[in-house]
Amino acid sequence: MQESDTENSFQGAQECVLLLPLAFSKRQEFLNEEMRQLSRSANYDISKEFKISANNPKYLFSPFRLQEIQFEIRNTPLIIIGSHLSPKQGINLEELFECRVIDKFELVLEIFAERAMTEESKLQIELAQLKYERPRERMRLLHKLGIEGAWHTERTGFWGPGENPLNVFDANMTSKESRLKDRLATLSRQREDRRFSRKRYHPDSLYMSIVGYTSAGKSTILNSLTNSRSSSVSSRLFETLDTRIRSFQLEDLKVFITDTVGFIEDLPTFLIDSFKSTLEESLASDILLIIVDGSEPSEYVIRKARVSIQTLNEINPQNYRVIVLNKIDCLDRKGLEERLDLLRSHFSELPIIPISALEDIQPLITEIAKFRPKQRFKCTYPPNHQFRAFCWDFTHVEHETFENDDWQIVISLRKPKYGIEILRHRARDLGIQLEMEAL
Repeated sequence: MQESDTENSFQGAQECVLLLPLAFSKRQEFLNEEMRQLSRSANYDISKEFKISANNPKYLFSPFRLQEIQFEIRNTPLIIIGSHLSPKQGINLEELFECRVIDKFELVLEIFAERAMTEESKLQIELAQLKYERPRERMRLLHKLGIEGAWHTERTGFWGPGENPLNVFDANMTSKESRLKDRLATLSRQREDRRFSRKRYHPDSLYMSIVGYTSAGKSTILNSLTNSRSSSVSSRLFETLDTRIRSFQLEDLKVFITDTVGFIEDLPTFLIDSFKSTLEESLASDILLIIVDGSEPSEYVIRKARVSIQTLNEINPQNYRVIVLNKIDCLDRKGLEERLDLLRSHFSELPIIPISALEDIQPLITEIAKFRPKQRFKCTYPPNHQFRAFCWDFTHVEHETFENDDWQIVISLRKPKYGIEILRHRARDLGIQLEMEAL
């Protein structure tokens, strides 16, 4: 993103105060930096930042330090907490600061809600928000009922006895969650039907999915492979939320490629569950391209690659995986070798392809070409130069010999049913006897 774009993105941004846990480890330093990026990505302007020891079950942070901060941030409309808050902790902090308080997960949900475009992604976010807010709203209602002495208030009428406001709240939330899940299940079945339809009409095509940590360059790679600019590209986190499917031609091979939502560390289970139906697109892929941002420090590269693989393991795709180290144009030779050695030591079972999506994507295309679906055959036929030339033009010839007055040729066909029929038809036209044996 250009500097002018960054300035424009903060015009009209709401000010906020960021409270982060003290970093006693590299992991916490990584998570704190990620919170800063998430806040900017949500178009919040961080006016002040505090790092506090997270050692209190009531407020998460030290109450003495919070009281000191309270005098420094008067009239602040929003406080962002760089960690997960329990429902009770969130309410306690709101009462202490007398302003809105959100944690990391609510911030992520805000970003998702702002950028969702399709009906399915909007429903997924609504379901995740419902799961997140339900215990918090229930806690607030319970607190209100306790204060007003209305805990035993029951609805009047024939169906009234035994039902208090908490029962009504739970019933409404359960009903709404059920409706959202039913609608998502319908959309999931429709997407599955479209997936089967694609495979039925393109049985010999290759299917790939681009996955990885958010802001690793997945949309840029999609645009480079498909030679288009149809996918939005930005340095903001979670720029892509809706699953996009594009295709490109690799010689005579049609390749379908899917771009999905980016991953992030320490996401709640309910958020992963809400987007599981979208991530399941990767289950139908032949290859998973795990994109890693190589321009970041080495420890970030390893951590983000590990988070991506762990998230994939949660939805359990058994597809072939390739780690793609992107943005190597930002590295010198020493930095590139250092990151490649680290990735190989941690993920020795996976191939690692270094590329620059903006400058040279050919190494990735070469790797993709290795997965061309094909079947090998041995053809035996009497000497005929016209048929031999046709085989060399129409198929991929792997080996050729001349024995016992016959030619034997080993070929590979990407579309066996179609290719065998064409070869036999050509042999009949030339009046030669062709024998084919699958290898």
